[in-house]
Amino acid sequence: MKMADAKQKRNEQLKRWIGSETDLEPPVVKRQKTKVKFDDGAVFLAACSSGDTDEVLKLLHRGADINYANVDGLTALHQACIDDNVDWVKFLVENGANINQPDNEGWIPLHAAASCGYLDIAEFLIGQGAHVGAVNSEGDTPLDIAEEEAMEELLQNEVNRQGVDIEAARKEEERIMLRDARQWLNSGHINDVRHAKSGGTALHVAAAKGYTGVLKLLIQAGL
Repeated sequence: MKMADAKQKRNEQLKRWIGSETDLEPPVVKRQKTKVKFDDGAVFLAACSSGDTDEVLKLLHRGADINYANVDGLTALHQACIDDNVDWVKFLVENGANINQPDNEGWIPLHAAASCGYLDIAEFLIGQGAHVGAVNSEGDTPLDIAEEEAMEELLQNEVNRQGVDIEAARKEEERIMLRDARQWLNSGHINDVRHAKSGGTALHVAAAKGYTGVLKLLIQAGL
């Protein structure tokens, strides 16, 4: 039940881009001749959503960021995976898209492909170096959220082939935060950077995820 609720919540988030900054018509001119200028990243995502490869290549040539993310942290590659558009996935990766960029919930594109059951996309991403041991904010790897047998088999075989320690991967974030918190406490210098989109701090993350050891050290360090 927990996984079903999580997937439902996730599916709602993945579709929120509709009507948001990524789902925009090209800039228009008002009667007062005032031009409406949209964020370059939003224009890029809109071009990707429309499937206009020529326009996307032009935007990239002009300096557009292929890894630009919307308010939910979704990139064009995330969206192509959600849309089951393997050709667009390949196009984006071939042009430099980061296959392991997480969204605001820690989902990399492989999480999206695994959740949706898109085997061909998952195989391609893995072949390009996608992290099968990537853990999202709920502590789930792509294997954890896969429901179709073929997808589970693909991911399990890759986990075994790479020798990925899933339990160690789940604890990696807490381990890194403990290390950083100890360094801050010992040095007296705190280097805590807020998340660019959510504004969250290490204290927020530790509290939300129940990292009590990290919380104790952060408070001792003065956060």
